[in-house]
Amino acid sequence: MINTRSIVLIAVALVVAGATAFLARSLVSTPDVEQTTIVQQVASEVQVLVSSKDIQTGHFLKQDDFEWQSWPGDNINENYTQKISEEQSEQQIESFLGSVAKAPIAAGEPILNGRVVKPGARGFMAAVLQPGYRAVSISINSRTGLSGFIFPGDSVDILLTHSVAEIVPGQDEPSQIQATETVLEDIRVLAIDTQMTNETNTPSIGKIATFEVLPKQAEKIALMSRMGELSLALRSLAVEETDDTMRLRKTFNGSNPNVTYADEVSRVVAEQSGTGVSTSRKKTVKIVRAGETEDLTFTDPTKINR
Repeated sequence: MINTRSIVLIAVALVVAGATAFLARSLVSTPDVEQTTIVQQVASEVQVLVSSKDIQTGHFLKQDDFEWQSWPGDNINENYTQKISEEQSEQQIESFLGSVAKAPIAAGEPILNGRVVKPGARGFMAAVLQPGYRAVSISINSRTGLSGFIFPGDSVDILLTHSVAEIVPGQDEPSQIQATETVLEDIRVLAIDTQMTNETNTPSIGKIATFEVLPKQAEKIALMSRMGELSLALRSLAVEETDDTMRLRKTFNGSNPNVTYADEVSRVVAEQSGTGVSTSRKKTVKIVRAGETEDLTFTDPTKINR
């Protein structure tokens, strides 16, 4: 008979064998792979018209201020401008060209009709003006308006041509002489006639030019329009003058910057004044002797009459 000890040893051996088999199976078996579901997000097919850059109040909207941007379909406001089709997208942008921002618009922000004022709409001119500025108009023609080559957004100088009194030695009454002076510089053009934009850049001869000026400048323009003829001089887009330009300004301005008299451009007029020298080159001194008054005119020989 098998004794008790043998039975115990056999039982222990079976337990050890079973545990070893279980451990071996757990080490060799492949763990269950966790099922992962990848959800691919599909880009929204809805595209909304947004600003491509930061836009300030009073800015004229141009082509490069707009772009189309994909927008979540569940977050579309009814006031957003949605792209109808590729063929009509350009026409949709063109409907905003020339409009003015009523308030700042951040880059990527949708363009809303309530944030811009379109040309011809009520309040359009007021939206264009900077705070503290005024809009004032003058009459122009093909000659004084540079043949239609001045467009809204350009900067100009305003020149006044009028008659001024000139004291001529030997004459009891002063004579009249024509003079032109640059009265206002770097004035922004808001509109030509009723057009505040010119996307085609086609010259158009207008009859009225409207400017953005300070209140004091508006008063000057109102007065100048009654004193003589006003003309416009177009300024360069360059912000700073070159050394050559500054040197020419000093050469031609002389002692009376931004003022030109008729006898500076006409030798005949200069000769009629009695000295043959332009008004800007003459200095008159009043001398009183024993109750008698005499006007003496002196010229600067170092300056050449032009």
